[in-house]
Amino acid sequence: MKRTLIASVFLFSLVTAAVLLGSARTANATEVGYGRKFGLGFVLGDPTGLSAKLWIAPTNALDFGLGFWGYGWDDCAGNGPCRHWGSHNGTFNMDYLWQSNIVRGQAQLDWHIGAGGRALWFDGCNGDCWAIGARMPVGVDLMFANPSFLEVFFEIAPILYVAPFQDFGVEGGLGVRFYF
Repeated sequence: MKRTLIASVFLFSLVTAAVLLGSARTANATEVGYGRKFGLGFVLGDPTGLSAKLWIAPTNALDFGLGFWGYGWDDCAGNGPCRHWGSHNGTFNMDYLWQSNIVRGQAQLDWHIGAGGRALWFDGCNGDCWAIGARMPVGVDLMFANPSFLEVFFEIAPILYVAPFQDFGVEGGLGVRFYF
């Protein structure tokens, strides 16, 4: 189910990018990362929550996320029984991103790769109620000439949890940010 959702979101993103790039006529610049350095928005996926991005150089940015995951019935990632419906796990991540341009026109398509960390906490657990890990996000970013303050992104991030237990996972999401 999770792989099907991620594959569908990825396919939708590629089709949307192809349609937007195919309709490009003149080369107008986006303000994302150039005139506007801070973006705030949301991401849907694993985890779902708030997303922020701060450009610190022409090709480098800091990416922040605050969200939740593990929603559903009795889904506590192996940390004990959860006898309720809803979200019961919180996350925070920060990544350093290197971003490079693929296509520039009416819309600008970039790809990024990064390195960072994730902290998460569990609600209703027995024992260790937290975890930290290292992650490596890889994704694509689509910025527009009009509106010039909007960024749509898709990202997949392998993560290696290192404390207090060792585990490996893959997270992913589709999001949007509005730049100020």
